[in-house]
Amino acid sequence: MAVTTTKYLAMKFIASSDGSSKIIRLADPRDDLTDTDVQNFMSSVVSSNMLYTSKGALCDTVDSANIIDRNDNELFNLVQ
Repeated sequence: MAVTTTKYLAMKFIASSDGSSKIIRLADPRDDLTDTDVQNFMSSVVSSNMLYTSKGALCDTVDSANIIDRNDNELFNLVQ
């Protein structure tokens, strides 16, 4: 039985024009990453006008960021 651990940084942006959102997930964030680092990065993304939702709306607001730790416990694997 194998256990796989993954870690992600999930950043959520909002389009104020219609309330839709976009989440960007980056794998393996640095362990020493701070909230200030992430806020500064997200602000630069917003100010660059380079992120759109699937509805085509421009993301112009930073909403939230989370570090996600995920453990997958494999029960079985018949094909190896």
